[in-house]
Amino acid sequence: MFWRLLLCGVFAFALSACTTNQGAEKPRLIRSATPAYPYYAMHNKIEGKVVTEFDVDAEGKVSQMRILQSDPQHLFDDSVITAVSYWRFERNKPYKNMQKNFVFKMSPDRQGLF
Repeated sequence: MFWRLLLCGVFAFALSACTTNQGAEKPRLIRSATPAYPYYAMHNKIEGKVVTEFDVDAEGKVSQMRILQSDPQHLFDDSVITAVSYWRFERNKPYKNMQKNFVFKMSPDRQGLF
């Protein structure tokens, strides 16, 4: 009986440590970085989109970043991952499964560079 109660207590504690977004307000972004346009993509006038999902921990740091969609595949991923790794959010507002879309589009002034 003691072991069952102990196991239930440990399980309840573990569940209470899990982060849930139910009723939670998204943390505010306080420091950001813009992804660099990869040289290859710019030189070849390639545009694209990356859809990401990530968690924000209690320290306000991005963790568990996932690429949900990347078009063209993998071309812009490293740039996005590098930029988002510098992002910081409000502390003490952990949040799971935040999504952000990044669109890489050539600006009209860059069209004639190459």
